[in-house]
Amino acid sequence: MHRLHDSAEVLQDRPTPPSTIDGTAVGIDVGGTKIAAGLIADGTIVARHRVVTPADPDALLDAIVAAALQVMPTERLTAVGVGYPGMVTADGVIAAGPNVALKSFPLASALSQRIGVPVVVENDAAAATWAEFRLGAGQPVERNLAMITLGTGVGGGLVLDGRLFRGSHGFAAELGHMIIRADQRIGPSGIPGEVEAYCSGTALRSLAVEAVADGRAPEGSPLRDIRTITGGVITQAARAGDELAVALLDQLGHDLGVAMASVVNLLDVEMIVVGGGLGEADDLLLDTARATMWTHVLGAQRRPEVPVVPARLGNDAGVIGAALLAASRG
Repeated sequence: MHRLHDSAEVLQDRPTPPSTIDGTAVGIDVGGTKIAAGLIADGTIVARHRVVTPADPDALLDAIVAAALQVMPTERLTAVGVGYPGMVTADGVIAAGPNVALKSFPLASALSQRIGVPVVVENDAAAATWAEFRLGAGQPVERNLAMITLGTGVGGGLVLDGRLFRGSHGFAAELGHMIIRADQRIGPSGIPGEVEAYCSGTALRSLAVEAVADGRAPEGSPLRDIRTITGGVITQAARAGDELAVALLDQLGHDLGVAMASVVNLLDVEMIVVGGGLGEADDLLLDTARATMWTHVLGAQRRPEVPVVPARLGNDAGVIGAALLAASRG
């Protein structure tokens, strides 16, 4: 079995990547339902390919390789970068994660052997954070930024003093696993009261199903049919004025604001970027999140403003960020 590193020595060998790409690099974003690959030149995706994410670990590895080969140029390739959900060590080992197929697996070395070029593997939310910092919504930030991604789960990334922050072992910025309600609802990771248990798409659907079972869905609400409830359905219903949907998203925004306040109190960041699938409901979430954040921030009246903004790069952030990270190794 591959042994995980016990020290931070290997982190010192992994440089902070540049903001642009000299030449070409491939970025791959591994998600719960799809694998997106892109050939990146000077910060722009010039070729794309997508495949369904297999559940089987061996098939998943084959699918990542196939996606990379579909967009790889015949020459001038710098490297391949992969954004993968879960805890990723500095040398590209998938250590653990509640929503991932590969665990304790040396993904970077396995992919490099099969593709034939250097491969860098990073946590997917961290890759997206770096892309937003350098080329997206975080460009006005000088040094310190946090990003929270709201999707099937809740991810996060940190840029501190202008560098992607990875912590002592590569596992930093798991913002979805901060505790906001001790001994309450249990998230996919098994941690009680974590952000992911209240602010993810999975949590939103579960809360909606519970509300319907309790009789809180009004007559005619699209949420009354629990078989069709998704984050997108809840968002659409809220935009149409459905009372339950509005209340669910308002509560999610409140819980998100509590989490963001902890980030501001601990790290004094200049900006928080919110991305992911649920981030697209920013107009329904972020006003509440901002207001709640400021009621929980120390010295709110004396602090400079900390903007909370939607991500700008959308679904491309993970691909672009992974490529930027790969380019620093090429």
